[in-house]
Amino acid sequence: MKHSVPFLFFAALAACAQPSIAPVRSSDTPSRSADVQPVDGSGKPAQAAQPNTDPGYDPWPNPVAESAPVGDELAFVTNVLSQLNRQSFVQNTEICGYLGRDPQGNLFTTENATGGEAECYLPTPPANMTLLASYHTHGTYSPEYDSEFPTTTDMDSDRAANIDGYIATPGGRLWYVDSDTMTVRELCGTGCLPQDPDYRPDEAGRINTSYTYAQLRQHES
Repeated sequence: MKHSVPFLFFAALAACAQPSIAPVRSSDTPSRSADVQPVDGSGKPAQAAQPNTDPGYDPWPNPVAESAPVGDELAFVTNVLSQLNRQSFVQNTEICGYLGRDPQGNLFTTENATGGEAECYLPTPPANMTLLASYHTHGTYSPEYDSEFPTTTDMDSDRAANIDGYIATPGGRLWYVDSDTMTVRELCGTGCLPQDPDYRPDEAGRINTSYTYAQLRQHES
């Protein structure tokens, strides 16, 4: 799997840095993952990595609310990630963004950010967005990546921002990250979202419908 260096939440707070989905590869069982790292206005990693202790500093200016993968939210996210999965396959990139509600309670997303084959820097959410969840695709199928699984760094990223997350895989799975319980569950299985034509289900191995953080950590090791 792709693993991160020891997770440092404060690094993401330095200089009002925004969370990002970024690749962290390992030499044994690589996988795409979401990770929080500091970035500057250009979308590149920031140099500062110390907590901001200025009085009145607000590390996360947007309000957050509880996500619920049912009803209108689930239908909305399924539609968004159906479109983005197709786009990911064509472009061979990951695509990411934030889901939230406007002051009237309507669901909307940030502008989608396009990353690389195994990375995507989350965009800055607009000031009027109450954040519910992140979302990102895992790009195209490759036997080099364990892309059908969420990862612990996906979970760490959402927990740091106090939001939940949605993940679309090359096999067409839709996963939900619950950062309160630090568990992930499969909302729908292979083919419920558009599937990469190159996807090979026989190479994915056994995939459960839910995992705890500890279980994913064990899988990654």
